[in-house]
Amino acid sequence: MRENDKLLYKTLKSILNEKLSIEETLSLREEGFAVKNPTRKTAVMIALYKKAVLGDLSAIKELRSIVSEKTEEKPDGLKAVMIVDDIRD
Repeated sequence: MRENDKLLYKTLKSILNEKLSIEETLSLREEGFAVKNPTRKTAVMIALYKKAVLGDLSAIKELRSIVSEKTEEKPDGLKAVMIVDDIRD
């Protein structure tokens, strides 16, 4: 089972790091997202953001968990937190 998990992780990582086609990149730019060298991971993050903006609670929670993973550890053990508050009513 562990070998399968490693293979899946490695495969997904390589797929997410692939660059988007020119058509996909233009589509993102037409939607108003200014992206440089976008990858499939970029497209997934944008799709997750769109769902969160529409009020999808699971997407909001996922974005919050991603943001908290990226925060740096402060010397006193506290983490910096960035709160994204742009959800429409």
